[in-house]
Amino acid sequence: MDRYILNTIDLSKTYRSNELVVHAVSKVSLQVKPGEFIALVGPSGSGKTTMLAMLATLLESTSGHIYIDGEPFDDMNQKQRAKFRREKIGFTFQDNNLVPYLTAIENVELMLRLNKIYSTSEAKRAKDLLLRLGLDEQINSLPSQMSKGQQQRVAIARSLIHDPRVVLADEPTASLDTQRAKQVVQIFSDLIHEEKRAGIMVTHDLRMCKYVDKVIQMVDGSINRIIDEPADIDVLAGTSEFDKLSTPALL
Repeated sequence: MDRYILNTIDLSKTYRSNELVVHAVSKVSLQVKPGEFIALVGPSGSGKTTMLAMLATLLESTSGHIYIDGEPFDDMNQKQRAKFRREKIGFTFQDNNLVPYLTAIENVELMLRLNKIYSTSEAKRAKDLLLRLGLDEQINSLPSQMSKGQQQRVAIARSLIHDPRVVLADEPTASLDTQRAKQVVQIFSDLIHEEKRAGIMVTHDLRMCKYVDKVIQMVDGSINRIIDEPADIDVLAGTSEFDKLSTPALL
């Protein structure tokens, strides 16, 4: 398991209401290597957001196992889980969830303070990361003074600043135009590759798959298809949906 930063075995989430049983995620096993960026795609209700929530340790699984850096998350108590989540996982939400009364740099530094690793050198790294993301003029701006794309880049910086092993993004381009969306995912991809993190992005926009190493399609709570050949991913990124692919190997 040490080959992978993130490893799940038969991960499942079941909801029960009276006699109704819904298998939101059913026995999903996946592995993510250091520096690997994966897109999780599928129709609404396919289980991808539920899967991401379990990987973020925000939602408890019904059965199965999650390992991060070989550590079994299932064996931890609530206090250990909270600490583990804070230190090991970075999460970018669809709506950014920036603190409205904090500036860009303060929003990023917040993760350092929460993890009690704030220092002059770490503060400089936070500033350098924002500069790398092209936010030199927005460092001291409040979220309300920034565009959606700028806010999303601040959120990316915040998700990476505390050196998490796993970085997760839930529809990070949903509120962006095409140009900004490509820019945000390109930067996100570059940082995951350079810093050897494990990255997973949930997206409905198959064009964003151009920037990932592997595409996993979920249908009805299970993995339906895995695409990891660069040429096949390029074909996918040029279509609007899986069913329009003409490559025989993908059908």
